[in-house]
Amino acid sequence: MITPLGRGTDVTLQAIIEDKTALLLYTDQYPNVDPFCASMIEDKPCVEGCTPFESLCIDVIRHALEENELTIADAEDTIFIISTTKGNVELLARGEDSSLVDSARTISSFFANPNAPIVVSNACISGVCALITAMRLLEAGRYKHAVVIGCDVLSAFIVSGFQSLKALSQTPCRPFDARREGLNLGEAAACVVMTSDSRYAARSIGSILRGAIHNDANHISGPSRTGEGSLRCLQDMEADAERLAFINVHGTATVYNDEMESLALTRAGMQEVPVNTLKGYLGHTLGTAGIVETILSLHAMRQGLVLGTKGFEEQGTTQRINLCTKVRSTNKKQFIKLISGFGGCNAAIRVSIERTKQPEVRSAESIRCVAELKITPEQVIVNGENIPTTQRGEELLTELYKQRIGDYPKYYKMDTLSRLGFVATEILLQSIDEEHSFARENLAVVMGNRSSSVMSDTDYQQTIAQGDYFPSPSHFVYTLPNIVTGEIAIRNKYYGETSFYVVDKEEDLWPLTHMAFWQSGIHSVLAGWLECTGQDDFEAHVMLMTNQK
Repeated sequence: MITPLGRGTDVTLQAIIEDKTALLLYTDQYPNVDPFCASMIEDKPCVEGCTPFESLCIDVIRHALEENELTIADAEDTIFIISTTKGNVELLARGEDSSLVDSARTISSFFANPNAPIVVSNACISGVCALITAMRLLEAGRYKHAVVIGCDVLSAFIVSGFQSLKALSQTPCRPFDARREGLNLGEAAACVVMTSDSRYAARSIGSILRGAIHNDANHISGPSRTGEGSLRCLQDMEADAERLAFINVHGTATVYNDEMESLALTRAGMQEVPVNTLKGYLGHTLGTAGIVETILSLHAMRQGLVLGTKGFEEQGTTQRINLCTKVRSTNKKQFIKLISGFGGCNAAIRVSIERTKQPEVRSAESIRCVAELKITPEQVIVNGENIPTTQRGEELLTELYKQRIGDYPKYYKMDTLSRLGFVATEILLQSIDEEHSFARENLAVVMGNRSSSVMSDTDYQQTIAQGDYFPSPSHFVYTLPNIVTGEIAIRNKYYGETSFYVVDKEEDLWPLTHMAFWQSGIHSVLAGWLECTGQDDFEAHVMLMTNQK
């Protein structure tokens, strides 16, 4: 990993053990952006022809592969999975293309890998989701190795967006503290090489035992007040609290996140398990957070340590948790990484340093499509039947909303991508008969496209490029493509998995949607390709799939 605390996992970990922080106040980093406290990498690597984001990714991959002595050039058994929230979004300010798919291909092509890379863009939980995606692909036998990379770099786009939400603190953050004022942003890049190849078993430093993703179906920019999504993730870990060295939580130092996590831990019966968060050392590293914090937690546990929580002094949540303020020793071998994010998404993994049995290749699920819908700017087809419409383009979506839904005024606040996904899934669900009814807890929503949230990115960039400079919080939230899955979950109170992938072609998405059935309790998946590059340029292909086992 590369962090503002140093180059390499050992360097960063040692700095944290010594209670050092990378958080600094930046007063004139970007024009027209208020002062902010953050951790930023001063000397970023530079790869010819690549952006800072791409160069960071390439650099950490190169060193991770050297350490593992893994050759991936022309290796069809190796997949690249990149976790990021905004990638090269700063290029928009210069009128350049910021495509996540193209950037991912630049990174994988540098290593001559022949497979189309996968981008996980699921807000703050992206890193943990990327690790879960890799685990599923390896267990499916589709690949033997997965190179999982997390990276985000700060920009005026990102900082001003969080400032518009009034989420940032100008002083170092204070997780779970009574005087916490908000989060600090951070930069980092990290790489994990995962494998199912038994030849590497003796060199393994850890194993992911379980993974879970849940939505709390509450609000696109605010966590559940009862910790519903995080609670379900913790329950899915099937962990014996007595065997856990600690739980590394999100701990952003915002009022609602920390309160939510304390409630989830208490409701899960884990309030006595040691808890820590690393935000006081590195800040919130966005799509990298889940990977960086998992790596650091894993290496700390291998040294028999539980890392501390910098910035905490006085309990500031209604539920008391066993928060580690200083480094502690442990002889336990497992921990849980818990994380949450915009769009109501939550995720967790349970990690062990004990030698585990190599997982057997999972058999294919008996998946059946029970309903299907396609929307273009000119037509709507539901289960093979053409639906008459009079409007075209985005007006067609509004016509469908008025005629067939009509009872959810929030529709008019959504961006075009969310409107497309919302209308498509609502009409699809209306077509389902009682035979295929399902429990809300047992349904996953997995969507993807090639263009990410390009329309909302452009709209938000325009709000900060204008002379009067007024960043729009409503525009900023929709620059996360996974918000569409959150809107669907909130509307229908779905508590299952919600995930969003950015991939090159529609056919690349469907294997990822099928693997959502592997999460405990999932019996149905709303799967959709939602490509949206303009108000009158979009397509949706949405299916309801069920597991017949």
